[in-house]
Amino acid sequence: MVGIERVSNEQNADYILMLKNPETGFFEEELGRYKIGSDEDLVEGLHAEQTEEGAYVCLRVGVGRLWAEIGDPLYEYIFNEYDVDSLPGFVTELIEIDGHYNPMWEARFLFSENPAETEDMIRQVLAGHRKALSILRSDTVKGDAYEQ
Repeated sequence: MVGIERVSNEQNADYILMLKNPETGFFEEELGRYKIGSDEDLVEGLHAEQTEEGAYVCLRVGVGRLWAEIGDPLYEYIFNEYDVDSLPGFVTELIEIDGHYNPMWEARFLFSENPAETEDMIRQVLAGHRKALSILRSDTVKGDAYEQ
């Protein structure tokens, strides 16, 4: 996983949010550790970037275990039909990340100094993302919206 460190303990994994230097690309400062929970299979990367408005969490998400293999037509369908409204309102930007085998996005939102609040926001984004993917998955299984 790029830009993410996963520290395992007995039952849960801690994900470390690091502040990324925009000039060097190096991770320079730990901002917090968070437990992701059952949606951790969707996480492809996690870091923060400093802007004039403050630090933004950059959470990269993929399709997790919902799809094992995605061909070109399904890849395009997922990107075209993804319901951005499934994500919580505090997400300021959702970027499609090209060049990967399976679809990937980066959700950005303002970092909170309150660790519980940041953890909750990460979990809300992942839950909304899983909901959007589940709807697409359901449509493809039923054959309602997608045909190969």
